[in-house]
Amino acid sequence: MSFSFPDRQAWAAAIVIPAMIVVPANSRTEPRLDVDMSVLASPNPLLLQGERRGATSLEVAASPGITITSPGGSTMDAGGTIRYRNYTRRYGHYLLGDFRVEGRYRDSEYLTVGGWAGYSRALAIDLLASSDDAAGDPRGIRNSWYGGVDAAWRPNIYTLITPDIRFERAVYADSDLLRNANALTFSLAYARRVGPRTSIGLRARDTMNSVTGMAGMNSMALYATLNRQLGPRARLLAELGVERAGRQIEWLEDVKMRRPGRTLLAGRVDLCREPEEGDHALTGCFSAMLNSEISGFGGLRRDATVSISLSKALGEHFKLRGVSEYRHSSLIGGSLVSAPAPGMRTSTTDAVRNIVMLDWKLRPNVTLTGSAQYLRRQLVTGKRIGSAFIGLQLRYHFGQRK
Repeated sequence: MSFSFPDRQAWAAAIVIPAMIVVPANSRTEPRLDVDMSVLASPNPLLLQGERRGATSLEVAASPGITITSPGGSTMDAGGTIRYRNYTRRYGHYLLGDFRVEGRYRDSEYLTVGGWAGYSRALAIDLLASSDDAAGDPRGIRNSWYGGVDAAWRPNIYTLITPDIRFERAVYADSDLLRNANALTFSLAYARRVGPRTSIGLRARDTMNSVTGMAGMNSMALYATLNRQLGPRARLLAELGVERAGRQIEWLEDVKMRRPGRTLLAGRVDLCREPEEGDHALTGCFSAMLNSEISGFGGLRRDATVSISLSKALGEHFKLRGVSEYRHSSLIGGSLVSAPAPGMRTSTTDAVRNIVMLDWKLRPNVTLTGSAQYLRRQLVTGKRIGSAFIGLQLRYHFGQRK
């Protein structure tokens, strides 16, 4: 596999940016570095059609980073991961990973301003539970650039106002089906504390989307929000509202069709019990979301996702973890400007990801993890393909001495 000049620039930035941070006087600096090696075997690792698709992947990854905290509470964090993955047969090798830089300036207890920027390079199959891209081309590579600014303003002890602006650009390499896409989102949230543990409010969002070769389209939403602390370590976040998907233009056999806007239900719920140091009780999160996002296939897609993550310490050295994710996606208007790919019969896809992991802490800074997982995707033809995986990962965390 070859890499373009922009790719080399991105990876160079991932290494150079942390080194360029100027450490303010009297700030606390916390560098970190994780290195891991993993092997994963499956009879069909990319969930492709056909026989004799089995392979084993070998991956080496390094995750450097640094966090700087000023005496006033402002923070700067920079870090990322570089992964080299090689398949033993058929699929070749890939350079993947991500990096992110985030800063938060704390002016006072009333105002905090933040900004972030980052880059990610991933195989579509690795995004199975979060995007429908793998439904059409699991070997496609998505390069994502993103950034944004936000603020948290507390005019008094009861009120929180949070404006937010973010941008994301997705560029697809090695794919003839997926199109490049951009999204620019503006949002404004208002929350009012009505009790010691409860806040309610409103959040408005407007997203402007564009796909290469198509007219721009937007979606707007208004949510009622609830944030409640259910106990010392349990919390509930809920949003319920309506979303307006704007007019879209699609092409059917070289005929331009105008699709009117639609009003849809939207929302999310997160229910989590967070761990405490030394706590061996079961912890985890349940999350569900219903919203619209731009699709690499063209137009907007409607996503319904459900995920459950659980964790249970089994003594001092062992921890059992599990993750189950389901995603259902459907195009709600628009399509590729060219005719659909041969055999593309449905605009609806789904995906399943289930994984169980057992962590064994060999030493305070060395962890061996065994995993078993099952992935399944629905093709654009309507057919579903699933496969099991087994793997081992050895991780070393530099700097940990507990």
